Amino acid sequence: MREVLAVARLGGRLFWGDGRAVGGIALLSVFLGAGLPLLIAASLRSRDMEVVLGMHLGMLAMVLTIVATTQTAVALSTRRELLVLKRLRASGLRGRAIIGGELVNIVTQATLLSALVSVILYICTYLPPPKLPVLFAACVVAVAGVLALIGVVFSIVTRRPDLNAPATIPFMLASVVGAGGYGPFVTGLLPGWVQWTLDLLPTGAMVEIAGLAYRGGELTTLTAPVLNLTLWALLALVTIRFRFRWDPRR
Repeated sequence: MREVLAVARLGGRLFWGDGRAVGGIALLSVFLGAGLPLLIAASLRSRDMEVVLGMHLGMLAMVLTIVATTQTAVALSTRRELLVLKRLRASGLRGRAIIGGELVNIVTQATLLSALVSVILYICTYLPPPKLPVLFAACVVAVAGVLALIGVVFSIVTRRPDLNAPATIPFMLASVVGAGGYGPFVTGLLPGWVQWTLDLLPTGAMVEIAGLAYRGGELTTLTAPVLNLTLWALLALVTIRFRFRWDPRR
């Protein structure tokens, strides 16, 4: 755990020390995560919490995918090509500590940005805070962690750091559509089998868990979404265990 936290602090120092990166990601997250729900809330003739909540969760899925999946893929592949990962291993750090530290850093960033977006909506719209705030916080952390693991997988399958961000775009778009980020009209146009497939993504589980956190209800209904996140995490971990490369591609 000490090694994981040490790598996480290193990654955090590199990220927070880059003012352009921090500002760019923060602005992008706020504009995407809060901008569209704010516009939807302002354009409705009557207050409809369900519509605003649906847009909030859909845009939150986009923010988490960009911050967790895309940023993890780009960061790890870039550090692999710059031999940073190889040097960290040569220092005596275990592989799981290096990857785990990077994931802790990324999940922390994603959680903070999600909290910022949510607070803006609570203040500027009639969207109330979740009835089960602990469940909502746990949902954001868990989904960010699973999406970050998927980002590690993307860093394996793409050959160059500059290809990682474009490679994650189809996954991001599918995640947002499945989470309802483009509104119920777009979702309603999808064939049933497409919607069912998109619901299998981690963001589909996020919508179910976060929706329960906002509306309240029986926690026994969380079995399916929790199983969904668990299976995605296990699949990513197995792939990382057997396919992750520490040396740059030559």
